[in-house]
Amino acid sequence: MPGETLRKVPRPGLEAEPAQVGPRGGLAQLTALSQVSAAQLLSPIPDDVPAELKVLAGTLRVLFGALGMSLNRLAAMLHSDPGAVSRYLSGQRIPPPAFIDALFKAVYEARGSLVTEQVYDLVHEQFLVALRAHKPARYEVQRLTDLLQTAAQEKRQSEICVAVLEEAIASRNDAIYKLELEGRQLRSAWARTEGLLEEEREHRGNLQQAVDDLCAQVSALKAQLVSAQRRTSAAEERCRELEALLDRAGAALADEDQGARAGESARSSAVARDRELRELEEAAQVIRAYEVTCVPALLQTEDYARAIILQGASGLDQGEVERLVAVRMSRQELLLGANPPRYWVIVDEAALRRPTGGRTVHVGQVEHLIDLVDLPNVTLQIMPFRYGGHAPDGGAFTVMRFPELDRPDVVYVEYLTGANYVDKPEEVARYAGVLERLSVAGTSPDRTRKILSAMLNDI
Repeated sequence: MPGETLRKVPRPGLEAEPAQVGPRGGLAQLTALSQVSAAQLLSPIPDDVPAELKVLAGTLRVLFGALGMSLNRLAAMLHSDPGAVSRYLSGQRIPPPAFIDALFKAVYEARGSLVTEQVYDLVHEQFLVALRAHKPARYEVQRLTDLLQTAAQEKRQSEICVAVLEEAIASRNDAIYKLELEGRQLRSAWARTEGLLEEEREHRGNLQQAVDDLCAQVSALKAQLVSAQRRTSAAEERCRELEALLDRAGAALADEDQGARAGESARSSAVARDRELRELEEAAQVIRAYEVTCVPALLQTEDYARAIILQGASGLDQGEVERLVAVRMSRQELLLGANPPRYWVIVDEAALRRPTGGRTVHVGQVEHLIDLVDLPNVTLQIMPFRYGGHAPDGGAFTVMRFPELDRPDVVYVEYLTGANYVDKPEEVARYAGVLERLSVAGTSPDRTRKILSAMLNDI
């Protein structure tokens, strides 16, 4: 029957024979086993059996002998008739493929690796030779069946290859899709970037227009500045003339008794003022000041402070003068402490150029200011002669701000015989506004060192 033909393709469970053992070598090992088995109980193959059938029957006998069982037991195990099995093994009849398959399976289960693919192919070749010689029609069916099985195996291999390739193609298609999606996202991002660049160009145009407008305003303000500078120079010259007249008038008024009383009053008031002011300065977080006639007390050298004290309070003996100098020097320690206040002062150029105490004291004071401008908590601006209309009518003053939120700012205003402390918010605000205007009109703090150095060369 066509469905019972022997399959030429490798049988499941049959192992490939090592390269050094050929098909006949494997069969020889089975033959060695057959020599001590029940195969010797079989009758010899008749002489009249055709050679092709005799070769096949001999090989089947080897397989049967390798099992080491009787013919009846083999027939029972293979569900065959003992007589039919005997005819297969004697070469009188070509066995069906199912018998050969079952016999191979039994031998494989009993002897394992001795039943190789090569041995199976050898038996199959003998089977085909016997069919071609004695059963041509059956041979043709078997041949075509073998070809069909080979084609089916190739088909399965091709199907596996196709599945692998389809999976690879699908994987790469996924990668292509992801790359295309990334490309679309990049194009979208680029479009957004183009939009941002356009906005940036428009914004730059607006900024340039604003700069042009401000430049025009600066030009107009400079014209006003020239006029103000002229007025300032005239006022400064008038101030110097009046100061000289005032110094001469003051010297003519003083007599010995009045000088003694004035000295005592100046001594007591000056010490009290310095001590009270020191307490406020130590509590302040920000100190801003404007000075017209001299270098501010917190920036004075010892010699300069002594000259200022002698100039402002006549009738003091040397001991009292030194006491006032020591108090003033101690006030300056807060600028170099661990948590110093922010000290921002604007000094009129006239005060810096006035040679108080003589040339040596004057030079030492300017050099001291050059050193102080390097402190991170000290800012010094200079109000040049050419600026006018900025000085407040009340002269020098100091504004102190404290870290406590509930403590109001205080304005300190000193005059010849005493000092005022202003803390009304509306008045403090006016002084703060004056400071803002002065800071805008004064020189840049970055230029202070250069201006002082040039001034030092002129002394």
